Amino acid sequence: MSALSCNSWAMPPSGDHVVRVSEIPGSRWDLALDQLADAGAMTVLDCEPPVGLQRDDGWPGADRHIHLSIFTSLEPGSLTAQIATNDVTTGVGHFAGVIDADPRLAALFEEYGVVRAYVYNYGHGAVKVADVSDDGTVTLL
Repeated sequence: MSALSCNSWAMPPSGDHVVRVSEIPGSRWDLALDQLADAGAMTVLDCEPPVGLQRDDGWPGADRHIHLSIFTSLEPGSLTAQIATNDVTTGVGHFAGVIDADPRLAALFEEYGVVRAYVYNYGHGAVKVADVSDDGTVTLL
């Protein structure tokens, strides 16, 4: 059984610089892990809510951490603390099964560190709408 096998209803980032993953393990997941290690394209796990992984490196101000973005399809004015907390809890929860199925992700988290955020994707870009602490606490901005 796959650690991740689902489809998303929300609209996370798309395009040439996104590796979309709907099943783990698999060849797309292997590519996604390579991209994280190399600070390459964003990976989007196609679940509800969708979750993005990307590592920033190679330019001034890049922190080299893996950025875990839990995406919402709701406009910031429509969000409540409860909706955000539910989405973040579900999004972060996707990783328990993924890490159990493939410890390579945990090793990357350990090596580079993780920064978590709740993000609204408005189609032509995205904006962070909440900070997410290591323990999953959500602070709307």
